[in-house]
Amino acid sequence: MKHDQDDLQFGQLIKQESYPATDNRWFTRRVLNRLPARHHRSWFMTAVYVIVALVCALSWRSMIMSLDGTVTVRDLLYMAIMALVTMYAIVSAAATVIRTE
Repeated sequence: MKHDQDDLQFGQLIKQESYPATDNRWFTRRVLNRLPARHHRSWFMTAVYVIVALVCALSWRSMIMSLDGTVTVRDLLYMAIMALVTMYAIVSAAATVIRTE
């Protein structure tokens, strides 16, 4: 990693002006006890995400393959519904991953 002169000067300033940390062996335990419990994502939720992703991918593939050059209102409606379902699946999967980390 490349450091420029400002980074080095800033690091030296922090070392000179900071207070030394007190030695408290209970600090780590108290901090860790106050943290929320870690929730690990189960294999079941991972399987559900994979299945939903496969269903979305297969639905998009079948929709694209069924187009024969003309786009009808039914095709546009199907595309809109598939876009909403896909976006919902992506957002809910991402929210679950972010929440558990």
